[in-house]
Amino acid sequence: MTQAAPTRWVPPDPRQLPEWRAQLVDFTASKPSNITMREAIRAGRCSIVPTMRNAPIAADTLAAILLNKAERARLEEAELYYATADMTALALAAAATPPRERVSIGRLPAESGLIVFGEPIGGYVEDVGAALAGTLAARPGVDAKVTTPIVAASWTAWTPEDVNVEGQPVTWGHATRDGYAAIPPGTRGIWVTFYSPRGLLSGLPPETVLGTMRDGSVMTAGLIEAERHKVPGGPLNWDNEVLLIEGVGFAPARPDTTDVWTHNLYTAWQLMTAAGGTRWAEVEEIPRERSGRKRDARQGITGPSAVRVVNVHTAQRPPREAAAADAAASTGRREPSWSCRWPVRPYRRSTCLNPGGHAAGDCQHEDRIVPGHIKGPQGAPLRTGSTVHLWDRQPQAEA
Repeated sequence: MTQAAPTRWVPPDPRQLPEWRAQLVDFTASKPSNITMREAIRAGRCSIVPTMRNAPIAADTLAAILLNKAERARLEEAELYYATADMTALALAAAATPPRERVSIGRLPAESGLIVFGEPIGGYVEDVGAALAGTLAARPGVDAKVTTPIVAASWTAWTPEDVNVEGQPVTWGHATRDGYAAIPPGTRGIWVTFYSPRGLLSGLPPETVLGTMRDGSVMTAGLIEAERHKVPGGPLNWDNEVLLIEGVGFAPARPDTTDVWTHNLYTAWQLMTAAGGTRWAEVEEIPRERSGRKRDARQGITGPSAVRVVNVHTAQRPPREAAAADAAASTGRREPSWSCRWPVRPYRRSTCLNPGGHAAGDCQHEDRIVPGHIKGPQGAPLRTGSTVHLWDRQPQAEA
């Protein structure tokens, strides 16, 4: 069996995020994107699928168009965030146990957003044949696996009534642990889309033979990657989505699934929006140049064009040496190690917001993330800024 290294993830300079968003907006809802989404639906990769009675076109084609239309709207309205490697590792450390509070739209740092992480927040391994479903015809004897990291997510507050087709209602359903279930009208929740990097087979040697095309020609990993570079859409690739229904609790995560990615993302939101207790994050805003803002406006992008860089609070920031040790330990992983940066992980404390009603159960609880034992120098207080959200700029080592 050929086992591929993870798809190589080279995080961007935060200033690139507005351009990445513009490329995604252009590609999403295009004909090639609709075809790709339809194939994902047919392969069972979509966890949220819309249907409609007396649909004017095939059900899977309609679902693909609606999903892409909704995603484009999310991206157009999104605020932009960038989480550095340290902030990503902090979220993973705190998310080692599931969030205790129930899903709350109030945890969102913005109603709609797009966040790119400096390191993966998870990933999965699958057969090349499944990864390339609809692209190549199977060749006997080919047995290769690829590892795909999850490196970005978009989100928005959502209800089923947000989408209709020519005034006709759309019925939504989603995959749960108990099977496929309809989403009742009036449901409020958070729609999250997860992204992986383009370059699915970048971890395989280019000469690796994977199969044959439908015309009989040999297909190698290098040829597939070369063809993918010709497809527009930018460096990110739609991977999966999940609906977090408001008021529903978090279950233990199944490894290498949207469960893990969701826990990590929600914990990142908790760190970014923490009220009271430890201040975990600081935000620096990087403005977009004027020409880029004008281009965004022409494209129909209504969300801010600045990038918010979310940093770990200076007082909680680990030393460079610990980050370097974790980076070395993370080679080949689907998500980074954080054992050197936070030898004893931060932990959750469930805080009652209405102690007077606690005994009667008439209260609301909120997670507060408490520092564990954190090695490294204590620093200056947090700075607050806003728009690509960049997480954690490392302090310079002292001479």
